[in-house]
Amino acid sequence: MTLDSPEIKRIIQERSLYMCLECGKCSASCPRMLTGKEYSPRLMAHKLMVEPEDEAFIEHSLWECLTCGLCEERCPSGVEYTQLMLELRIHLAQAKGLMGERAHDGALHSWMRMMTSPEMRQNRLEWITPELRVTDRGDTAFFTGCAPYFDIFFAGIEVDTLAIVKDSIRLLNFLDITPVVMGEERCCGHDLLWSGDQENFETLCRLNYQEFQAAGVKRVVVSCPECYQVLSGYMPQVIEGFDLEVILLMDLVGEQVRQGGVSFKPLARRVTFQDPCRLGRMADHVRQPRFLLEQIPRLTLGEMASHGRGSLCCGNSAFVNCDAYSKRIQVTRLKEAEATGADMLVTACPKCMIHLCCAMRDPHQGEPLAMEVCDLISLVAEHIQWAQSEKPLAASQ
Repeated sequence: MTLDSPEIKRIIQERSLYMCLECGKCSASCPRMLTGKEYSPRLMAHKLMVEPEDEAFIEHSLWECLTCGLCEERCPSGVEYTQLMLELRIHLAQAKGLMGERAHDGALHSWMRMMTSPEMRQNRLEWITPELRVTDRGDTAFFTGCAPYFDIFFAGIEVDTLAIVKDSIRLLNFLDITPVVMGEERCCGHDLLWSGDQENFETLCRLNYQEFQAAGVKRVVVSCPECYQVLSGYMPQVIEGFDLEVILLMDLVGEQVRQGGVSFKPLARRVTFQDPCRLGRMADHVRQPRFLLEQIPRLTLGEMASHGRGSLCCGNSAFVNCDAYSKRIQVTRLKEAEATGADMLVTACPKCMIHLCCAMRDPHQGEPLAMEVCDLISLVAEHIQWAQSEKPLAASQ
C-alpha cells in the first residue's frame, strides 16, 4: 500500500483537498503549530497531493492533528480537513495498523475496546441515588457516556465528571422526564473512531443501538458534545434504519426556558465559557450555552480572546496527542480565561474539564493558573427553578 493509492486519492478528492490554494491560513491558525510543534496543515496537504512518497512524514503528521476544526473554519476554499484526517486515519489503521501515540499508555482506548465484548457485564449504575428518578424502559434515554469511568481514572486531578451525569438526570427530572439509563450502555466510541479504529467503533455503535431498541427508546438525550457528535452524526452511518432522535440536554432545557415557567436563582460571579470543538464549530452550538448563562441573574460572562467558532481548543483530542505542546495550548487557554477577570471557567465537555484541570495542576508551570471549573449543565441544574415557586432544584449529592 502506498500513499498515492486510488483509495487515498478518492478521499483527497471527496474532501476537496485539490481546492487548496496553499494560502497558509490553516497553518497560521493551527494551535499545534502556533505552540512550536513541527506540524503544518498546509505542508500536510502539499505532501498528500504532491509528495505522497514521503510516507514517513505523512504517517507521523496524520496523528499530530487535534481535529479541532479551526483550520477548516479559516479555510477560504472549503477543504474538509478534519474529515480528511479522520478518513485517512481509518484507512491507515486498517492498512498498516497505525493508530498514533495514545496517552496514558492507551488505557482509555483499552477499556473502550473491552466494551465491545457482547458478554461483558458492567456495574455502571451504582452512582444512581434514590432521589434520581430513572427507569430501565421508556421513550427517552439519557446517554451517560464515559463520565463514570473518567471520574475514577482522573481522580488524581480532582475532576468530578460524574457530577455532570447526576445533574443531567436531575435536570431531566425537573422537566418531568424519567429517563432510561442503561446498565449495559457502552462508550459511544468517539476516541476509537478518531484514532482510526473503525471496526471496534462500529461494534460499540451496534451494541448501544441494541440496548436502545431493547429498552423501547425513541429519543436519546446527551450532555457530552462528543457523544452527541457520534450518536447524531456517525452512528446513523453504521446502523441501517437508524430511527432515534438525538438531542443535547442544553437544547431541551433551552426550549423549556423559552416557553416560560422557569426562572433562575442569582449567582454573583464573573464567568468565562470554554467552547468545546465538537459543540461550537462542529455542532454550531455557540449561542445556546451563552443563552443559558444569560438567564442566571447577576452572572457576568466575560469572553476570552478566542471564543465561539474561533475558540481555542483544550489541547487534546481522543487522548492521542497529549504532549508538551498540548500543555502549552492548555496554558494559553487558561491565561486567556484569567485575562477576562473571571473567577469560574464554565465548560460543556468532560474532556475540556479534564485537560484544563490537568494543566492547572502541573507542578512545572511556575505560576498559579488555578480557577474553579464547572460544567454548564451542573451550573444550570444548581440554579434553575420553577417560576411559580421559590423552591429550587435540590443540590447534587
